[in-house]
Amino acid sequence: MTTHPADAAQVARIAVQAAGLVPGVSVVRPAAVRLDDRSVGLDLHLITWYGHSVPAIAETVRAVVADRVTATTGLRVAVVTVTVDDLLVPGVDVSAAPATVPAEGG
Repeated sequence: MTTHPADAAQVARIAVQAAGLVPGVSVVRPAAVRLDDRSVGLDLHLITWYGHSVPAIAETVRAVVADRVTATTGLRVAVVTVTVDDLLVPGVDVSAAPATVPAEGG
């Protein structure tokens, strides 16, 4: 059974949670959610760990987020744009960074 989310903040939370499950992703921030009656477009910003393939992480995030949003909401995901803002270096950067950051206002 699928339910349609009441607002973009709910879709953002679903996307952030799904993206945070991808190996190599350290932090996920939703940048934009474009929502209509039947589809959604998402922009996500990530921080990843050095040593992981950035293109592979981005493609995996796109697929995982699209699958989870569709399964949870019933909406078609038109696009997931992924921007990698930073790379963390093990042993140099703090490893206690949260895997996900909640959507603003929620």
